[in-house]
Amino acid sequence: MIKQIITLIFGTCVCFSVFARTGVFPQSSFDELSYGLYWFGADNQYEEASSSTQDGSTYYDPEKPTLILIHGWQNGSITDQDRQTFYEDDSNGWPDKDFANSWISAGYNVGLLYWDQFADESEVKDAEAKIWSTEGNQAMRWIDSEGTYHSGPDQNVTELLLAKYEAAMAGYQGSDIRLAGHSLGNQLALRLADQLVQLADAGDINSNEVPGRVSLLDPFYSNYAKSYLDGEWVGEKAREIVKRLKAADIAIDSYRTSLVTSTLFVGDENTELQNSVAFEEEKTSYFDQTQQSQKHSAAIWLYLWSIEYATPTVSDNTLAGLSATTTNVEVKQWMDTTDHLVQSSGGDTKDPQDNVFETEGAL
Repeated sequence: MIKQIITLIFGTCVCFSVFARTGVFPQSSFDELSYGLYWFGADNQYEEASSSTQDGSTYYDPEKPTLILIHGWQNGSITDQDRQTFYEDDSNGWPDKDFANSWISAGYNVGLLYWDQFADESEVKDAEAKIWSTEGNQAMRWIDSEGTYHSGPDQNVTELLLAKYEAAMAGYQGSDIRLAGHSLGNQLALRLADQLVQLADAGDINSNEVPGRVSLLDPFYSNYAKSYLDGEWVGEKAREIVKRLKAADIAIDSYRTSLVTSTLFVGDENTELQNSVAFEEEKTSYFDQTQQSQKHSAAIWLYLWSIEYATPTVSDNTLAGLSATTTNVEVKQWMDTTDHLVQSSGGDTKDPQDNVFETEGAL
């Protein structure tokens, strides 16, 4: 039994980094510092977003609703020349589906915010620190495809990506932007939304450039106080942001699929945060308990896939279930309750079409 527990904990500790797809991006994307927002079309076709695409481009229409995904920890990805995309191979349990095409068919622009050369650290906390500060253990160093680290910019990752976002979205004419952050990427999604709210309040950007929704996909927060946060935990800082975003009328939904966010030895469960947003626990019984990497990664593709279907059934409640299809208004209805959702059936199949949920009280 002890051996099984140790094996499970070890497997959980190494699973945050999600395998990505090789051969999509050129060598230069890994040899030189490359980060920012990229718009995607079907079959992993893409273009870099910038001020030159803000009024419309091959894969971006400024009048359409927009999804922007933010990846998490990327340990080992740069030397392998891997980058997260919307159409992955099946090496980490992903279905053989082009999820960018799913969202495009639903009328969306789809983008991915990359910070992978900063996120490629052997220690997850070193990547996490760069989201908040330039003064973490490894400062803002970045890695190239040869495995060589270089001194980085004098801004943290949030500041760097905010500038890329502002340049790309300044011409946005729609009214529906959502950020979806996976694992560590949830912290970036929260911080970016928080900064954008402040910029809009100050009149520095148009209010429609502020995301109306932030989706947290198996979100991760490391344990313990951080010197670069003046002794606060990252989970505390995230809760403070959530309070501000709720006051700004932003919908926040959160999905748990693995032990990454609920194991004392790995991360901060952050129950106070989960209880304050629309929170759902999804079953991934098609993976066993040693496959925590696959379970962790499933949060991305389950969310992306769910845009193809109606909101899931809640067997004991009249409110719509939580998924990518759920409207912002419906998400806020769950935020106003003390309940969360737990999957009761459909968890033994990858296709979310048969998922059914029931309510439980606060964590």
